[in-house]
Amino acid sequence: MKRNLSLKSIKGNFLSKEELSKLKEVEALMPEYESLLGAKSKLTSKLKDLNHRIKIIENYQFELALLLKKNNKHLTPVISVGFDKRWSTYNCIVKISGATKSFYLGKENAIKKKIQQFHSKNIMGRGMNFVKSEVIKITSTVIMQFIDMKSTGDPFKKRVKLNLQNVLERYVASGEWDYWTSR
Repeated sequence: MKRNLSLKSIKGNFLSKEELSKLKEVEALMPEYESLLGAKSKLTSKLKDLNHRIKIIENYQFELALLLKKNNKHLTPVISVGFDKRWSTYNCIVKISGATKSFYLGKENAIKKKIQQFHSKNIMGRGMNFVKSEVIKITSTVIMQFIDMKSTGDPFKKRVKLNLQNVLERYVASGEWDYWTSR
């Protein structure tokens, strides 16, 4: 008589009881494994679709932002910091709708002392590029308070003087800073 070789008999002949136990555990997990693979496939497909839709919306937003920037170029202030070599001082220059206004910032150490109140760590050792970026950030936060958009000529408000002290006072009042210490 031929011996009937089934999977169970093969397993029984070649595997120990502990190995058979582990094999049964793995076999019991197979339906869940197959289900999870199917769910993963569906989720991957859905994720690709969502990423594609997000990309379309981001492209649309970018195109719209470019269009608005072109149409409202006169409403966007351009802020820069300039250096006067004669006196080793700095000025902040603000350009908006064809008008330009500049105000005196002072020497490097004086500027650092004035903006130190917005930093928890000492900034006296930082370079001038850091100071320039901080001045631009502070000025851009409050500059629209100094501008009268209804004005047909010079958009800078005549009644409010644009200077570093006024800019810093309005920046403190704005609450846009992460750290502040009163002097």
